[in-house]
Amino acid sequence: MVPMTIDHWRRVPATLVILACGLAGFLVYLGGFEELLARLTFTDFRIRGQHIVFISAPGEYWRFLTPIFLHFGWLHIVFNSLWTWELGGKLELTLGPWVLALLVVVIGVGSNSVQYYYGGPSLFGGLSGVVFGLLGFNLVYGRLQRVPLLALSNGLVIFMIGWLVFCMIGPTEALGFGSIANAAHLSGLVLGCLFGLLAWGIKRL
Repeated sequence: MVPMTIDHWRRVPATLVILACGLAGFLVYLGGFEELLARLTFTDFRIRGQHIVFISAPGEYWRFLTPIFLHFGWLHIVFNSLWTWELGGKLELTLGPWVLALLVVVIGVGSNSVQYYYGGPSLFGGLSGVVFGLLGFNLVYGRLQRVPLLALSNGLVIFMIGWLVFCMIGPTEALGFGSIANAAHLSGLVLGCLFGLLAWGIKRL
């Protein structure tokens, strides 16, 4: 477990910025700031009575990334924040803040785009796709490069993959977890594994 001390916080600035952005996105949702929320979603929307109407927003390219910072419940933000702190913090200590920031941006944009492609216009968000991406990166790069700090226990990997599979095939909405962005989770994991393999290959050059 990554320690939560002032000294450690100074060593993981990128992780702290990511967590702060996630918290800000949650507060936007929690505070009911509808107009600001609509500016951060992948697809712009308006509320018409009891219905959500999605509209195009050409040229607003930040939307490819900003949904990763939106969270729609306490469990959502707490789960994603804890895993971002754990996985992102270890990665930042190993490879530095710029590598973590690049991974978050690329995996975030990639997983959001895949979710939109498969799910169409909808309200989705959260760092979950990035979390699975960090899991994949740490798993592949950590084991191939034999980095002790990035080592993941078999139990943790089995739990995370099991949760991914359960969300894909299980009755998550009936159990109160809401709609799950499964395409973002799976694509995030795949992208993370691929970047882990790429980073390992570059390291060997």
